[in-house]
Amino acid sequence: MLIEITGIIIVLMALRALIARDRSERMLYLNAVGFGISALIALYIQTPFGAIIAITFFVSNTLSSNAISYSIGRIQEEIIIK
Repeated sequence: MLIEITGIIIVLMALRALIARDRSERMLYLNAVGFGISALIALYIQTPFGAIIAITFFVSNTLSSNAISYSIGRIQEEIIIK
């Protein structure tokens, strides 16, 4: 049940990323998709190795999330400067 709910949320966020016009909105939706995929990995592969894969994906997604927030900050600065 949780896997299906998480999958539906991921699909909705992916569709919103396709529909969004603003680049910063797209980045946020893609970030949500990434965290949802790490949750799916943890829910689907219920072994110690699956937990290691989910943790690794989560940490790498956190690093990309930091890059996304930095990029959004840079976009905000560029809009203010113009």
